Amino acid sequence: AEDGIRDNGAGLVGSEMCIRDSAYGETFVRVGQSWTDAGAIQPRGDAAAGSEGAGDDSLYQRQVAELEQRDGPYSDALAEPLAGLGRYYQNSGDMEQALRLYQRALHVVRVNEGLYSERQIPILRELLDAYRATGEMELLDNRYDYYFRLYGNGRPPYTDVRLRAALGYLRWQREAVRLGIDEDSNRRMLALYLLNDELLSEVAADSTVPLALYRDLVQSQVHNLYLLEDRFAPALQKVGVAPSAPAFASEWDQEDFHKKRLETIQRDSLSRGSDLLRDLIERSAATAGSDELARLHLELGDWYQWHGKDERAAQQYQQVVQLLSKSHQSELLQRWLGQPVELPDNGAFWQPRPGASGEPLAVVSVRYDVSATGRVSNLEAVASDSEKASLTSRLKRQLRQTRFRPRWISGVAESAAQIQRDYALID
Repeated sequence: AEDGIRDNGAGLVGSEMCIRDSAYGETFVRVGQSWTDAGAIQPRGDAAAGSEGAGDDSLYQRQVAELEQRDGPYSDALAEPLAGLGRYYQNSGDMEQALRLYQRALHVVRVNEGLYSERQIPILRELLDAYRATGEMELLDNRYDYYFRLYGNGRPPYTDVRLRAALGYLRWQREAVRLGIDEDSNRRMLALYLLNDELLSEVAADSTVPLALYRDLVQSQVHNLYLLEDRFAPALQKVGVAPSAPAFASEWDQEDFHKKRLETIQRDSLSRGSDLLRDLIERSAATAGSDELARLHLELGDWYQWHGKDERAAQQYQQVVQLLSKSHQSELLQRWLGQPVELPDNGAFWQPRPGASGEPLAVVSVRYDVSATGRVSNLEAVASDSEKASLTSRLKRQLRQTRFRPRWISGVAESAAQIQRDYALID
């Protein structure tokens, strides 16, 4: 919607009505803030040349020449210097040469250790980063599909390597949705959710899988739900009016079944996300440290807070206060709850743009108050560039739509006055 004002579906009739807030991180972000859920986008071509760490390629060239002369072109020892040479060319901005060297390094590993060798994982990741740096998102998408198939396609046995490959693939699918690679992202969004759901069910029943990997899958699915709620706009159903079935078979052919299934998921997404996090807290209670358990309560509190469920959120934040106070972790408590925090604080919506210069549209300095329920008021904003002063109005509207995690003092949510922050407008 215009200027970031979006219809969040507050009037949707479903199993549990809720009011969701804006997608913090999508079009503006606090200066210096970033998250790991999005792949870093580097400038294309010459913009990357001369970047820090380009160094000298002579050592790698000499190693490659010596190994080829001594052991031949498929020497097992060639993989590392070839990958190092690929990094050199990538840092120098020669992406064509970098891609060629990464691919040759992978080929050497496969010849010597087989198609499924774990040793190729770091090289594959560098190859994926190189594709990302070119801005060729369709090629990157294809490589991720290959990477996922190579490491089990989400099927058992659920080894550490296979599950980490699956998690990397799920992260990429979210990135593809955020970048808008598809004209219609419904099919990808649904496949992403269902794959994550299947992995959760399978891994939950497998006692050999470490709880940490199950936790990562839960958090991945919660990110998916954030993204689904923001990106998918369901048809609003009028209260008291039952949906009618199509009269003719041809009308069924025209139905968007992906959209219908997404709408069903979204209607009870609040309970889906909270159930996942509550179950994870229960599974973690016996073995997790106080800081890890507090972090899970914080995530559940943020989930409720973003949906406007203030009382439920407060219960979770109080758990955070109790756990960290009891374990004398005052520094961590101050970091998480000492000041208001924009939500969601997980990068579910943040995505650098391919081929961008890295410079924001503008940097805007803002002063505002945040209530004990996480709402902004008394906004004052000044743009760093006077020619872009009109962007301050846009940012102010977006901040009013943003739900904050309020600060907590002595176990009680309190308002905070005169918060001073700089925001980068990124789209």
